[in-house]
Amino acid sequence: MTPSVRAVASVAALLVSALTRLQAQTTARPLASASLNLPPSATRPGRDPNQPIDEEYTRKIREYTTEPFFLSSLVDYLPASSTVPTPKAVLGDIAGARNNLPYSKEVYTYMRMLAKATPRVRVYSIGTSEEGREMIAVAVASDSLMANLDANKVTLSKLADPRLINMDDTEAARLVTQATPIYYITGTIHSPESGAPTALMELAYRLAVDESPYIKNIRDHLITLITPVVEVDGRDRQVDLFRWRMAHPGQTAPPLMYWGHYVGHDNNRDAMALTLKLSQNVLDTYLEWKAQVLHDLHESVPYLYDNTVGDGPYNAWLDPLLTNEWQLLGWNNVQEMTRLGMPGVFTHGNFDTWSPGYLMFMAATHNGISRLYETFGNGGTAETVERTLSPNETSRTWYRQSPPLPKVKWSLRNNNNYEQTGLLVSLSYFANNRQQFLENFYEKSKRSILKARAEGPAAYIFPADDRRPGAQADLLRILQKQHVEISRATAPFSAMVPIPRPRPTPSAPVPSRVRPGDSVSRADSTRVADSVRRADSTRAPDSVKQQTTPFDTLPLSVQRTELRQFPAGSYIIRMDQPYSRIADALLDYQYWSPDDPQRTPYDDTGWTFPESFAVRSVRVSDPKVLAVPMESVSGEIKAPGGVTGSGSVLAINNNADNALATLRYRLKDADVQIAEQPFDGAGQKFGRGSFVVRRISSADFDKVARELGVRAFALSGAPTVPMHPARAPRVAIMHTWLSTQTEGWWRQAFDFQHIPYSYISTQDAAADPNLNAKYDVIIFPPGGGGPQSIVAGLPMWRNPMPWRKTELTPNMDVDETDDIRPGLGMKGVENLTAFVKNGGVLLAVENTAEMAVTFGLASGVSVNHPPRLHVVGSLLRTRVLDDASPLAYGIRDSLAVYSDDGSSFSITNVLGTRGGRFPDSVTERPTGRGTAEDVDVPQGRFPLDPRNDVPQRRPLQPWQAAPVTDEQLRNPLTIIPPPLRPRVVVRFADQRELLASGLLDGNDVAQRSVVVDVPLGKGHVVLFANNPMWRGETIGSYFLVFNALLNFDRLDTGRKLDAR
Repeated sequence: MTPSVRAVASVAALLVSALTRLQAQTTARPLASASLNLPPSATRPGRDPNQPIDEEYTRKIREYTTEPFFLSSLVDYLPASSTVPTPKAVLGDIAGARNNLPYSKEVYTYMRMLAKATPRVRVYSIGTSEEGREMIAVAVASDSLMANLDANKVTLSKLADPRLINMDDTEAARLVTQATPIYYITGTIHSPESGAPTALMELAYRLAVDESPYIKNIRDHLITLITPVVEVDGRDRQVDLFRWRMAHPGQTAPPLMYWGHYVGHDNNRDAMALTLKLSQNVLDTYLEWKAQVLHDLHESVPYLYDNTVGDGPYNAWLDPLLTNEWQLLGWNNVQEMTRLGMPGVFTHGNFDTWSPGYLMFMAATHNGISRLYETFGNGGTAETVERTLSPNETSRTWYRQSPPLPKVKWSLRNNNNYEQTGLLVSLSYFANNRQQFLENFYEKSKRSILKARAEGPAAYIFPADDRRPGAQADLLRILQKQHVEISRATAPFSAMVPIPRPRPTPSAPVPSRVRPGDSVSRADSTRVADSVRRADSTRAPDSVKQQTTPFDTLPLSVQRTELRQFPAGSYIIRMDQPYSRIADALLDYQYWSPDDPQRTPYDDTGWTFPESFAVRSVRVSDPKVLAVPMESVSGEIKAPGGVTGSGSVLAINNNADNALATLRYRLKDADVQIAEQPFDGAGQKFGRGSFVVRRISSADFDKVARELGVRAFALSGAPTVPMHPARAPRVAIMHTWLSTQTEGWWRQAFDFQHIPYSYISTQDAAADPNLNAKYDVIIFPPGGGGPQSIVAGLPMWRNPMPWRKTELTPNMDVDETDDIRPGLGMKGVENLTAFVKNGGVLLAVENTAEMAVTFGLASGVSVNHPPRLHVVGSLLRTRVLDDASPLAYGIRDSLAVYSDDGSSFSITNVLGTRGGRFPDSVTERPTGRGTAEDVDVPQGRFPLDPRNDVPQRRPLQPWQAAPVTDEQLRNPLTIIPPPLRPRVVVRFADQRELLASGLLDGNDVAQRSVVVDVPLGKGHVVLFANNPMWRGETIGSYFLVFNALLNFDRLDTGRKLDAR
């Protein structure tokens, strides 16, 4: 679809939505029309002439606003009150004043002053951050509404869960007339986007004090709930940084290295796994209040981008009622702010609403309305700055008819004006149409319950006999955090489950040479049928042709099914519940078409949790499963654990449950051995990597095992297979000073598993020539920048940029340095090399793996970034190539791993070469006589004698290194000795089965190496092309890392050496 066609389609969708709304308002139903019975003054912004204004405050509003058109009649004054303090009481100046950025405690102090001064405001503590700072929610409404808050929650709860009223539409209609909707606003989840707290301080004051009909109408018909600071740890660090900047004029300030304790910008990608306190606290608050809207405030786009509407593709699990509500709210926002004379307000844009990972999306997946503003800011400061915008920010488009100015002097007050005006416009619209939105709230909740017998599925089943009960419990606990109801079968049962459709299978490879302009048949396992594309298109054709094979001609709506048995104790996620949509969105598969007109997905395209957690789940469409005998699960789900049997030796099967790594660190004094071969015992089968534990009493072990959800079996004696000690190594997690964004997920994972580690920077590694004295394993997660940037660091010109806790900057901690600019440096490379050569293990991931390759720590490995491949945050399946490698212990074949962009490795046995590349042909036969399978015959020469011929070379697979030849062995200087050659442990799957979830366009990643173990001296460099610890969503691949820890000094186990 071309941009112009898309534009027409979007306008058409808007018109349809508008017509739908008009029809709803003109129908005979009294509920939808009740909102129209308003006095005209209630719909017009403007102050009450009978209410005095705060003259000084109002004068400063205009002083700090840089242009009159950056003000509106809603915020160009502040009403006066003799009893209620303005923000100036705490700030010493107005909200949005120049060079005035308050800490979170100052924001909270003011909100509590408001609550003390007027019954129209109440402050609730909603939890704490990882570092113990408080989060709050502030409720503002009329006196009568505030006095009736608890009763209103009860009323809204019946609309939120229609089962409480037996799905009675008549009763729901009555409740709609009694209920008051709740509009929840959140600010500053992104710490450098710093304007929201002051805007929300002043907004709370206006809503409580202003007696204008416009504001009073909001206050009387809507409860506004405000969390002024979501990322409270990061807010206080950002204010520290601003204070440093003010104290060092003319100097370059460091960036905000740490926002929250673990995560920076991606704290707004945690709404699926809910690993962060801020996500949990906001969701719990939103659902406790039964709010209808969650409106999150951001700052990155001039002047106000209402991306409520957004661009396609929309998340596939949402109710269309919601997407229509986005249209209503978003376009009304643009219309009204444009009417108020404020330029640069637009919606639609190019932000797709596919991923449910954003904070605002908590509402969308729980039957509410998600909303988000991007307003303009000055990068976390309160300074007034002259800004020059780019042409793409100031161009006039069909969805941005009043664009921002090319050049502007921008202030924090401008930002506050836009945020408050946009919010007040939205609050007013919602108040005026409250019954329509409450009707929709009930209808969406009801349709979520009916989903099990309508569009389906009916349920998801998690079998009780899953080989990884710990990971299963991890996933189910996330669903519990999402407030999803979970049931458990009380007896064995059967259910009809879908079976995969047969796919055409490829014929034997035949050579094909493709010229630009040729048409080729493109095999793509992610499609129902092959497509025909030109060879000079942006996607590369496969090097094999397809032959026609039997194809399933049933309509796609007809499922093939089979009866499957499930044991008692299996978990059942029923879809006839209010929050079925979030469960469906997390458990289902995602498919982003390579032909989708949205060519630049905004975030991850695939996240299927059962795949990324490596557990079994079964999607069931047959509603009969809902009649299975089951009971509701209450309390936190935990995996079963403990000791079975009696004996002096305990055996634990390595199923790659992460609790096994925790267990090793808990058993400080026990003798823990790791079996290098499978064995049988106590009627059980134990795989490679299983634990054999001695020197601990069965009772003591049982207590720990029950706590961790680990099952052990007592044996009368130790197995006779080869074993080696399972160490509890000294671990360091190393970060760069370029970015701490992604490595924070690794620290979080280690903290959640209670695995101790030292936290060091690349500067620490550069300063320590004897890293082995402190560490056995150094983990180097993705750290921002390319190999050269990691080593070089930031430019050393201008001033040092400290990140250190001082009297001026009391919150700048987590790690510290006097100057963030120096990188790893060549000295750091030397120290890391010495660390590995002396027996240490360096684990490097994505860009840090590329750094290790580039600077000589991983001989025989090269990194592939195929230009013809398009992968964006997808789950790709893998194959375990070497299950004798300790890195693969307990890992199941076909594990789905997270791939950011489809990177992979190639390996070689010879220095100076790059290993297998991406050939256009499957054969090296030269042009000549005969067919592809024939041998060429030079003319005028005797037939070739076998004595003068060489054996045929086996076809080289993408994950393999080319065998060393006799000619190369004549002078083996560059041949890597067999014990030091790269060992491919895991590769990507074949093309037909590669995509588990998300976007895959191209075939240049299939079968290529993804996890490689490279010996160096006495130690090892372990390389990951995937990111095994990502956003708390990839539990299934964690043990690839933990295996490296537990076996750090025995990674050569099972290695097969071949001189060739």
